[in-house]
Amino acid sequence: MRKTLLAAALAVLGSACAAKRVTAEPPTERLAESQATIRAAEQVGAGRVPEAATYLGFAQQQLSAAQQLISEGRYGAADLQLRQAAADAELALALARAVPLENEARRMLEQVEALRRSPR
Repeated sequence: MRKTLLAAALAVLGSACAAKRVTAEPPTERLAESQATIRAAEQVGAGRVPEAATYLGFAQQQLSAAQQLISEGRYGAADLQLRQAAADAELALALARAVPLENEARRMLEQVEALRRSPR
């Protein structure tokens, strides 16, 4: 019983140390990924599509917060901010592509309906 408790305690301690080591270094790869996704969203015009601009703004704020956390050495919290920044930037990117296509499809449908209603 005592050996089992000791083994369990060592396992928990070991995993805690391993988890600590994972966040002991700045999340530079995730930072680069988030920055690249934000740039991609900006390049497709997410700032000009209201639905996408909101999420692009969220991503930029989260990136800024993550950079501050990194400078404070809070790498675990920074990693979480960067994950959220990347997700919001991906959503902004998708919306920036989809919303204009939806609007164009709606305009085309309206033109078709107008042609159907017009006398021949």
